[in-house]
Amino acid sequence: MTLRFQVSDLFRPPGQTRPESATAPMTIELADARVDGDVTVEAILRSLSDGIIARGTATTTATITCNRCTTSWSEPFEVRFEGVFRLQPDDEEDEFPVEAGGWIDLEPLVHDEVALGLPMTPLCRADCRGLCPTCGTDLNTNPCGGHDDVSDSPFAALRQLFDT
Repeated sequence: MTLRFQVSDLFRPPGQTRPESATAPMTIELADARVDGDVTVEAILRSLSDGIIARGTATTTATITCNRCTTSWSEPFEVRFEGVFRLQPDDEEDEFPVEAGGWIDLEPLVHDEVALGLPMTPLCRADCRGLCPTCGTDLNTNPCGGHDDVSDSPFAALRQLFDT
């Protein structure tokens, strides 16, 4: 199923509404978050004098990876959207065209809102300690014993400057 709806019956008179729902596959990949599966859309379509306004929610499952410790998990994810579809759209970027035959396509609108709603730098928890920069151990589950031996470091000779 797609996120395209026939709306020519809503053009006269303005103010008519109709609920619509659909489920469609969607793939969005960001650095630490992704959606790869079905997105369910519940929308109310309302006629305007020169188009349609669509308001609703999109629900899916997001797979998220912690920015600090690389732990991954899946969680339900929901965003609200609103878009204006015009018979003769202006050059405004927040308007979409009504396609030939009286169709609107919510997919670009929903795709953008889902992508914008995903976390940019997700954390598994607020106090995530991340990974040890030396050995890569997850410091949340297994604190490493430390890495005090720096004698083979190229900066080891400089250490004596700070020990005085």
